[in-house]
Amino acid sequence: MAFFGKKFIKVTEKWVPVVKSVSNYDAKRLAKDIEKESTVSQTDVMAVLNAIPNVMSRYLAEGHSVKLDGIGSFFLTFECKKTGVDSAEEVSMDQVTNIKVQFRPAMRGSGVKGKFANTLIADDIEWTYLPPAKADSG
Repeated sequence: MAFFGKKFIKVTEKWVPVVKSVSNYDAKRLAKDIEKESTVSQTDVMAVLNAIPNVMSRYLAEGHSVKLDGIGSFFLTFECKKTGVDSAEEVSMDQVTNIKVQFRPAMRGSGVKGKFANTLIADDIEWTYLPPAKADSG
């Protein structure tokens, strides 16, 4: 079961639904659940999960994107100064203000009539309204 709340958008003066997380699962929880669904121990899963950041950052630094089947692809992008330059010859890394890792989720489906779906979103997800906590404004 997934949860949603309600948020007021001042600019449009309209209400919209927003996803609400009730907790945050960490790598240890993920490893424990993967152990239950595979032949790999929780310790071995943790070793793999702990190695992923170092290996992925090396691949990205070497100019590669990283695709994890069923999850998605990771690749680097730039944020640049708002003002560009007048010619291609003037383009330089001095224009870059930030380097980011972008994530594009894997999709499933035929693409016929827009029937692609994100593989990380369950087909049978059920949404329940989660009222705001007293300290929560939305």
